[in-house]
Amino acid sequence: LRQPTISVVHKALVIGGGVAGMTAALGLAEQGFFTYLVEQSNELGGNALNLLNTWRGEEILGQVKDMIQRVKNHSLIDIYTEASIKKAIGFIGNYETIISQNGNEITLKHGVVIVATGAEEHKPAEYLYGDDERVLTHLELDESIKSGDARITGAKSAVFIQCVGSREPERPYCSKVCCTHSIKSALKLKEMNPEMDIYIIYRDIRTYGQREELYREARNKGVIFIRYNREQKPMVEKRDTGILVTV
Repeated sequence: LRQPTISVVHKALVIGGGVAGMTAALGLAEQGFFTYLVEQSNELGGNALNLLNTWRGEEILGQVKDMIQRVKNHSLIDIYTEASIKKAIGFIGNYETIISQNGNEITLKHGVVIVATGAEEHKPAEYLYGDDERVLTHLELDESIKSGDARITGAKSAVFIQCVGSREPERPYCSKVCCTHSIKSALKLKEMNPEMDIYIIYRDIRTYGQREELYREARNKGVIFIRYNREQKPMVEKRDTGILVTV
C-alpha cells in the first residue's frame, strides 16, 4: 500500500467515481483518511460529463474536470478505474474488499464503505425513441447542443414530453430533475433561435423553490406549456415532413 502507516480504521472505500463519489473521496481525504476510489468505467466524472449547465446557468464540465484533477493529485486517494467489486467481507472498522481490474484481483483493507454508484439515464420504449433520430433523451439533447448538431441548429420547433417512464406503476416516483432540465433546455433553444416554437407537454410542473423563476422566464419568452394526464398520453407519429405530436 502507498500509505502503510495509516491503520485500516482510517481508510475508506468509495464505490463510484461520479461527482458524488469524488466529493466523498475528497471530503474524507482532506480530513486525513486514506481513500480508495473504485469506478467501473474508464474515466471519472459520471453523468456530469454530459451535462451543459446547472439550473442557475453555471458551467458544469469545467468544474467537473477541475474536481477530477484534484482527486487525481491528492496524495491520500488511490483511484481504480475499469474496476468492479468481486467480494466484500468484514464489519464496521475492518472490511476487506476484493476488486477486479484488467484481469487482476486486488485486495483493499478499509474501515468504512461509501456507495455512490449514481444512476443511468432511462431509455424509453415509447414516443419513437430508438426509431427516429430526432427523438432524444435529455443527455442526448445536451450533447447535440454542445456539438452544434444540425438536428438542433436547423430545427424550427421542439417538443418536450415530461414524465416519460416515471410516475408509472413500475416507477411511481418523480424523477425530480426533468422539469427543470426541460425548461432550461427550452430557454437554451430560445437563446439559439428566438423564433423556434417550443412546447413542454407535462403532467405537473415541479420547478420547486427558486427554480420557479425559470418557469416564469420560459412563459415570458413564449414557451408553450400543455398539460396531459396518464390516461391520455401524447401520441407521436413519424411523417414524411417531420414528427407529429398529438396531445
